[in-house]
Amino acid sequence: MIIVLVTVCLLTVILSTTSIYMLKSRLQEDLKQELTSVGLLTEKTLNSTAIEILSKSSSTTNATFKKVQGDLDSIQEEQGIMSWSYIWSVDGDKVTPIGYTSNLNEIYKAGEVFEDIAPIHLKTAQKAMESGKSEVTDIFEDTFGSWRTVFTPIENNGQVIAVIGIDYSADYINNIVKKSIINQVVIGILGLIVILVVIHFVLRRLLKPLGFVVEVADSVAKGDLTATIKAVNTDDEVGKLSHSVQEMVSSLHSLITNIHDTSSYLAASAEELSANASETYDYSMKVSEDITKVAVGNETTLQTTEESVAAIEETAYGIQKIAGSSLIVSESSVHTSNEAQLGNEIVHRLIDQMQNIHESVHQIGHVIGKLNDNTAKISSFVKIISEIADQTNLLALNAAIEAARAGEHGKGFAVVADEVRKLAEQSSNSAVQITELIRVIQTDSSYSIQVMDKGEKDVEAGLTLTNEAGSIFERIFESTEKVALQIQEVSAASEEISASSEEVAASVNEMKVTAENTAKFSTNVSEASREQLISMEEIKATSDSLGKTAEELQILIGHFKI
Repeated sequence: MIIVLVTVCLLTVILSTTSIYMLKSRLQEDLKQELTSVGLLTEKTLNSTAIEILSKSSSTTNATFKKVQGDLDSIQEEQGIMSWSYIWSVDGDKVTPIGYTSNLNEIYKAGEVFEDIAPIHLKTAQKAMESGKSEVTDIFEDTFGSWRTVFTPIENNGQVIAVIGIDYSADYINNIVKKSIINQVVIGILGLIVILVVIHFVLRRLLKPLGFVVEVADSVAKGDLTATIKAVNTDDEVGKLSHSVQEMVSSLHSLITNIHDTSSYLAASAEELSANASETYDYSMKVSEDITKVAVGNETTLQTTEESVAAIEETAYGIQKIAGSSLIVSESSVHTSNEAQLGNEIVHRLIDQMQNIHESVHQIGHVIGKLNDNTAKISSFVKIISEIADQTNLLALNAAIEAARAGEHGKGFAVVADEVRKLAEQSSNSAVQITELIRVIQTDSSYSIQVMDKGEKDVEAGLTLTNEAGSIFERIFESTEKVALQIQEVSAASEEISASSEEVAASVNEMKVTAENTAKFSTNVSEASREQLISMEEIKATSDSLGKTAEELQILIGHFKI
């Protein structure tokens, strides 16, 4: 409204100024033409011979002067608007009045140089003398008012002998301009009032529907998406704006509803993921404990195997002494029998321990396989979360576009849409991190399964060797019993025992190597289990963060009334 008012005022001022300028220019031009005509007419009326006589000698008592003054007074009286007229003889910068109207008797003295000449008069009179044509001054002012003067050369026998100057008052031009200004101002004010009244009613009719649009925009800015715009049955920009705003509100309503549903599903998925992560964490903790126990058992098995090797070496040494001396064999046979019985018991314990290791490794492989299956389930949940986050990000982008179309009224919703987009990006980033962690866990799990499979095969081989060692110890024990009764067969028996002891020593050494490898594998599995436990802790923390993000998203959506 203010802009329209200022524009109308400026247009009124410009039009008024232009009109006044054109009027003033036209009046000045008319005055110039009138002055030129009056000057020429007056010059033709005067007797040039009399003027030439006065140019040579002029005085107020001269009859010719009085005749010329009478003619000038008559012309002035006929013209009506002529202020006065005078005839000058111009010689360079010297001006001598030689004739003039009677109202100048107090100012001029005929035949005497007039000193108080106005520069504009002197310049214009000189120009008229030189050109031989009438010259008109611009409007000038003095103590008597505003004036404009025409100087017309007077010729006699084709020679310019003097100039006649006629002064016209230009005050009437200023009076006409002032009256025109007053009229223009009055007309402008009346026109401005009429225009403002018309504009007021037109704008009121055009902008009334915008009030409904503003109300709806305010409601949307406050989060109320149930507001509707009253029908505006017009095809102008206001009607189109109302229709567009209503469509925008409907789109925002659908968008927020979809985001609300999506955030609910995201929260449920995050909760389920957190539960699965907790369960997997518990499984990982149990597996880690079992693998630690297996590692400790492998250390014990390795120690037992080393003791068995020492026992076998001692047995071999005893057998060698039996082969050297029958008496020593007899005495040593009792000792060997005792040592064989002890070795037999150790081997049986070793067999039981290897069986336990075999079962533990088998259980570990089963648990790791289950863990791998659980991580696969988690991957499916993470994929769903990524899709939800992408959809939420797309919805937030659409909301930002719609808010941008709404202009100033959509800024509030644009901020909310931006926050929704950031939360969606955080959810997507968290899902990517979870996916990477699951991939690492699956890789470690696959490697652990391979290692456990190999360890299980090695344990089975060690178990087989241990069983063979047990059988050998059984035979050694039986042999030592027979040695006590059959000393005469000591040599032959000692040779068999020596041979058997060498085989046992070799088998036990192989079992020792196997036990060392098993211990190394158990250590690797234990480290992998610890890494998996750390990964599961990170997954659990990430799932909890995702749940919090879903809750924050639901809180933001709760600000909207749908």
